[in-house]
Amino acid sequence: MIIIFGFSNQTGSESSGLSTQIVLWIQNHLHITISEFLIRKVAHMSEYAILSLTFIYGFYKSEFPTNKIYLFSFICSFLYACTDEFHQLFTGGRAGSPIDVMIDTTGAFLMILFIFILKKNVFQ
Repeated sequence: MIIIFGFSNQTGSESSGLSTQIVLWIQNHLHITISEFLIRKVAHMSEYAILSLTFIYGFYKSEFPTNKIYLFSFICSFLYACTDEFHQLFTGGRAGSPIDVMIDTTGAFLMILFIFILKKNVFQ
């Protein structure tokens, strides 16, 4: 959550500069043309996928039933995405976006789905 807060605390130009550096690295080293927009949205999804994984782990250690672990992890990830976008309203050159909340929450959902499938098929 601290890392996500740090990224969200960057100004619009700082955030854009970091995304541009990543795009240039991918183009120069992997020879793949990719848009900065895609990099930014994949970063959102990845951050929240990892966040939901940490929630799953935390709730797992407290011995909640599995279905509640997934539900609580999803809800906590969604709520943090909402507060993160609200925080961006007060950061220069940034804006809070409901679409970004959906993208963040999708990343969390995909991780939860992955863990659910993994647990069901591998760790029976």
